[in-house]
Amino acid sequence: MASEGSKGIRIENDVRFQSFLIFEPASARVHDMDILARGPKVKELFDDVMYRLSSGDSLQDLIIQNRLSKIGKMMDLITNFDNVVLTKFFDRIWRRYSHLSNLGETFLDFKTFSKVFPDYTDQRQTLLAQRLDEEEEIVETSFHVA
Repeated sequence: MASEGSKGIRIENDVRFQSFLIFEPASARVHDMDILARGPKVKELFDDVMYRLSSGDSLQDLIIQNRLSKIGKMMDLITNFDNVVLTKFFDRIWRRYSHLSNLGETFLDFKTFSKVFPDYTDQRQTLLAQRLDEEEEIVETSFHVA
């Protein structure tokens, strides 16, 4: 749950919020309002995260590095990043979370992202996906044929 504090938005359970890296053709199923980055910017952000996390030697850091290494191997196979997207952060209890978790790979939780990129702390409101009511979620997650 997010609440407003003196320094903008404060997340009480920031490990519950996850972002996803989604490759094509599944990336076409992600709504534009849920996208944090697209195309070559995703690769730049991924490389920056890997560089910043490479110095960590705690068990948690090694687990994250291992998961991201797997994603890195997938990204090495890509020649065109135009249809690769990085989603905003979704709460695990939202229905759209399960939809996106089936489309792509878990990237980072919000706690780790905040640790890696402390400069983004003031931009939390733009980093978090909007929670939609149940009726909108059903329309939002339905498959649309282009």
